[in-house]
Amino acid sequence: MARFDILVHVRSYEGDSLAATVALALARRLDAYVSGLHVAALGTVAYSTLETVVFQVQEADDLYHTALAQRESWAQRLGAAGVAGDWLVAQGEPVEAICHAARWCDLVVAERPQLNADAPIGWGLVSRAVFGAGVPVVVVPETAKPASVGERMLVAWNHSREAARAIHGALPLLRLAKQVVVLDGAEQASLVGARHLPALDLAAYLARHGVTAEFRPFTVTSGYGAGILDAAHAAQSDLIVMGAWGHSRIAELVLGGATRHLFQYSDVPLFVAH
Repeated sequence: MARFDILVHVRSYEGDSLAATVALALARRLDAYVSGLHVAALGTVAYSTLETVVFQVQEADDLYHTALAQRESWAQRLGAAGVAGDWLVAQGEPVEAICHAARWCDLVVAERPQLNADAPIGWGLVSRAVFGAGVPVVVVPETAKPASVGERMLVAWNHSREAARAIHGALPLLRLAKQVVVLDGAEQASLVGARHLPALDLAAYLARHGVTAEFRPFTVTSGYGAGILDAAHAAQSDLIVMGAWGHSRIAELVLGGATRHLFQYSDVPLFVAH
């Protein structure tokens, strides 16, 4: 019986999928059920003539049925990894498909291209999925080394709602990690109208949930994203747990921010929640 459900976005079923490799590695650690999701192209008919629409629809149907036929190949990959799972195929807009399938999963794993990004940071497929999935997302950069993801984890703790959601979602992995380092950053200002709010004692919370963690004070004068990444490299971490887009996404795009920096430059996979 699986204790956890992972959804992995398989951009292409031809060749190796880095996101799938990471998802299967996490699944073995978590005893999880892995659903591979491929989104077949629908094509555009907005400016097509009546004569070409029929051919475009036929081509889209062929792509969909070809993707469905990859079920056995996916089953073989699951079997080789010793993991149970399923093969899902949707057609159309990938973010909508990912967010729909995420409704019955605990975690989404998706690859973030860096060399040829599909959209500017903050508006790409993975960024939008983080906003809409409703569950944490593991963002896998092209430079990731998937073999040990989740063994040495770094938690970026700024006392925000987003960071707390990420930590809560990562608890199953944090319990199993060989090393957990918490960067204890400055607490964010309280909301207007809320005074004397009880503070979360994260060290006690993690201890109650069976997580052994080392807390390190984290202060930087500028460049929080770069500071987090430097700390991850220093600790030899293979997964960074953090809240995503804690400020306005537009503000981060204009002014810069930790999420934007790490989405763009991190060579370490990110476990993020919004």
